[in-house]
Amino acid sequence: MCGAEINSITSICKKEFIARPPKLIFLLSDTEDGKTTGEILKLYYENSGNSLKLDQKVEVRVLEGLRDDDVKKFKQQGLKNLVREISTEVRNFSPEAIAINATGGYKAQISFAGMIGQALEIPVYYLFEKFSEVIELPPQPVSLDLAFWLNNYQLFSELESAQTIEKSKVEASLKSKYMESLIDEEPIGNETAVSLSAMGVLFNERSRLQFAKQETTILSLIPQDDTDPNKKPINLRDDHGKDVLQAFAEKIRRSTYVKKIINSLPFNPKCPNPILRAHPNGIVEFVLTWTDKGLGLCIQTTGRNQAETNSIALHLEKEFSQ
Repeated sequence: MCGAEINSITSICKKEFIARPPKLIFLLSDTEDGKTTGEILKLYYENSGNSLKLDQKVEVRVLEGLRDDDVKKFKQQGLKNLVREISTEVRNFSPEAIAINATGGYKAQISFAGMIGQALEIPVYYLFEKFSEVIELPPQPVSLDLAFWLNNYQLFSELESAQTIEKSKVEASLKSKYMESLIDEEPIGNETAVSLSAMGVLFNERSRLQFAKQETTILSLIPQDDTDPNKKPINLRDDHGKDVLQAFAEKIRRSTYVKKIINSLPFNPKCPNPILRAHPNGIVEFVLTWTDKGLGLCIQTTGRNQAETNSIALHLEKEFSQ
């Protein structure tokens, strides 16, 4: 009588897959039926008479483009937004704190939710139409190449930030057959634009998660510079903000992966990410995105190739960004 969403949540709790969820987030299709259903579910679980007591308010979020009357929007927006919403929760909390209930969505969405769960190491539950209780979907073998991601991190980062880039600007990075399966192409005027496909978004999020887990091991394979930090050279132009850059340079040169500060960067006030560029010769261009003018440094690291320099860049971003 209560419908698949409510029955499956009740079954998940009864089987003690989750004793009592502190928070429920309903990801809704971009349709009037989806929005209405979401509001009904929100009212149901926030009702004081409900036996399932939550520590936090129920959230409903519409996934733009997740609709059954527009195939293009479903593929290029809806599924990507499904990955992004779940990935955001993984970043904010952890995979161990999250479970996916794939019951009640479009069939393609249910299938993709299973893949998201496998890639991000989140359990996925589903209540089949004729079953009386929920089951956990069995894991599927998913093999993702972290080395490929590290070698191409800059492109993934740019596509993640800008979402759409003219193909001509990044064509040299798209020659791999592996990359072809991770991007979508779309004509815009006289140009062809590229963006991460839904699988590309998932690959990027999975790789970021795996790098975080393996960071210590990966960095242990990269040479370190044991020079006294106070003796590592700092060269800066006499530009506005030199005092801020000087203080930051003195801080970041403490890293054993930093050899010297080569120079200041031109201002990058609109740069969304601290890592502007990383080069195979170990040079990392680091932007202080929290400064109004986008002050930045050109840093010589111990990286010996693209993958090592990207690994160091990710480490520096985590350790020294505000």
